[in-house]
Amino acid sequence: MKTRQARVQRQGQIYRFSIDGTDYAAFIWQLGKQFCGRIEGKPQVPQYTGRTALAVRDGLQKWIAARGAV
Repeated sequence: MKTRQARVQRQGQIYRFSIDGTDYAAFIWQLGKQFCGRIEGKPQVPQYTGRTALAVRDGLQKWIAARGAV
């Protein structure tokens, strides 16, 4: 029996923004009635959940700004 590795593929949108001259790309997808998002290439930034995609983007921006450029 072969072992298969499961892959999760999400459909979402990329939201780009800059903080203090550093560019970030937030990948945001819809999960039921809520939206979830992460910063691409930055695993130390936790996943954020909100009611709208813009709320998720703003929450991720605030998290990064509060802790300095990650």
